[in-house]
Amino acid sequence: MENASKALLMAAGVLVGIMVITIGVILYTTFSNLGKSTIEQMEMDKIAEWNETYLKYYGTNIVKKDEKEIQQPISVTAHDIITLANHANQNNIKYEVQGQSGYNQNTFYVQVQVGKDANFEKKTEEQKNEFLKSNNMKTYICVEEPKVSSITKRVMYIHFEEQK
Repeated sequence: MENASKALLMAAGVLVGIMVITIGVILYTTFSNLGKSTIEQMEMDKIAEWNETYLKYYGTNIVKKDEKEIQQPISVTAHDIITLANHANQNNIKYEVQGQSGYNQNTFYVQVQVGKDANFEKKTEEQKNEFLKSNNMKTYICVEEPKVSSITKRVMYIHFEEQK
């Protein structure tokens, strides 16, 4: 009888130990997945913030004119274009891809095109200042949807033309 009660106590101890280990594994898995999803969400938020820098200049605004609502493309100033070009250039320097001549799905290179100038982001400060002087009163529009890389999920190309 004494051996049977000891055996029952040992079995109960083993069961409690297995339950504690199981709960520990479940908690570890749960918190590990929570951490991974939190990190993924933070990365997605960073990408969305990055893309918003460029995407806010694409699309239309609704303007009321003579009691009618008219959709007009979002107007961009020469200053906005310089700001975007500087942002793109800083990105290209950060990721050491400034030697590229155009955007690519596999890299973080960002290309800004203004009119026929396909690599506006590579302009020198002097060239940007000259652009500002000669285009200060002009407005531009984004003529096509900015290209987003299917790999990096980031904007890699944006194209502006002078608004007519």
